[in-house]
Amino acid sequence: MRHHRRFDWAKFLFIGGLIVLIIAAIGIYAKSLSPYQQLRDQAEKIATNRADLKNVNGFWWYNRDKSYLTVAGQTKKNQSVYVVIQKKTGKVTILNQKSGITRQKAIQQVTQTSAPKKILNASLGKRGSEFVWDIGYLSKSGKLNYVTYSFRSGEQLNAIKNL
Repeated sequence: MRHHRRFDWAKFLFIGGLIVLIIAAIGIYAKSLSPYQQLRDQAEKIATNRADLKNVNGFWWYNRDKSYLTVAGQTKKNQSVYVVIQKKTGKVTILNQKSGITRQKAIQQVTQTSAPKKILNASLGKRGSEFVWDIGYLSKSGKLNYVTYSFRSGEQLNAIKNL
């Protein structure tokens, strides 16, 4: 006479749960090591230390002639600032957000003048001696476009259309 072993659901669920936890832990670890995340973490740490930030509410990576990492946040004195870090040299510039247009205002200007299908990116960096917002977007026809606004004045400095 043969005896059939009863299936042990508790053991099955425990092992299944353990496997899911291990896979999740590996995924989180791998993501934390991604170059972008490492760069962002490093920029946020520099910005927090140099500008005495109490919170961070934005990060952008500007890549043109030079590469800049920008962290938006609020200082412990409740001042809204952009901390712009030149990637190669580590030079830090702290801009008061009130001294220029915000990212949202730059996006709003593109939306009003060009009615884009989709905003792809909007990042703050430095072109020459001037801080600028560079915005990439798709037109209604699906063409790639770029527009550059002066951070200080909000004036459109450059536009590349229908790539």
